[in-house]
Amino acid sequence: MLVSDWPVKDTVRIDGVTFRRIRVDGTGTSVVSARTAGGASFADVDARNVGAVGVNNCGSFHFTPAGSEFTLTDLGGNDGGWLAPWLPNTITCDDRPPVVPPPPPTTW
Repeated sequence: MLVSDWPVKDTVRIDGVTFRRIRVDGTGTSVVSARTAGGASFADVDARNVGAVGVNNCGSFHFTPAGSEFTLTDLGGNDGGWLAPWLPNTITCDDRPPVVPPPPPTTW
C-alpha cells in the first residue's frame, strides 16, 4: 500500500519505488493499493489467489480524465495477470473491496 495522508495528498508524492522478485499468495484484496500521486515499477512480481482487482489505484483522488495520478510501470517478468490490465494509470479505486479468504498456501 502506497499512501499519502489526506491533508497533504496534493503536495506529497511517492515516486521511484521499485518492487522486484516478490511472490504474493492470497492477498484477500489487491496486490497493490495506491492512495497517492507518483509511481512505482514492478519486476518479477508473481501473484496468485488475488481476492480483488490486481491494482486498486485511487491516486490522490482527483480521478482525472487522463487516469490516476499514480503510474505503474511494468519492468517485465510479472506473472499472474495482476498488473497488465491496469497499466499505466487506470483508475480502479474501491475503498472497500470485498475480502476473499485465500486458499491455504501451497508450494510454488
